[in-house]
Amino acid sequence: MDGVRGFDEVMRNLNEQINGIKDRSMAGLLEVGLKIEARSNQRVPREYGNLAASSYTRKAQDEAIAVEIGYTAEYALYVHEDLEMSLKGEPRPSGLGVYWGPNGENKFLEKTIRENTDLIVKIIKKRAELDAAKSSGGRR
Repeated sequence: MDGVRGFDEVMRNLNEQINGIKDRSMAGLLEVGLKIEARSNQRVPREYGNLAASSYTRKAQDEAIAVEIGYTAEYALYVHEDLEMSLKGEPRPSGLGVYWGPNGENKFLEKTIRENTDLIVKIIKKRAELDAAKSSGGRR
């Protein structure tokens, strides 16, 4: 039984490290999600600002380590998927600018994610490294 001595402590330490990695990964994903959300909102067409105001980033409810970025406005999916950008440049009935203005485009969330994959990886990696250094007292 001497070979098993300390096994519980080793397993406890290993589990703590695994949980730390999960926490750091989640923090990195949330940071990425908020940056993607903000950049996506720069591409959202604006009339009253409802679509941009409906954006959110949150921990995914059905996954252990995942985030969800999206829009809750009823018409968000329609605008996002409007490949023809219907009525683009025509005046809005409200008198507030033109359709798809001022900097609006379709696929605003998808394009932002595709164009920022390097940033996404960089942030998650940096967050994990910084938090790992902190939790180990600066040792690696």
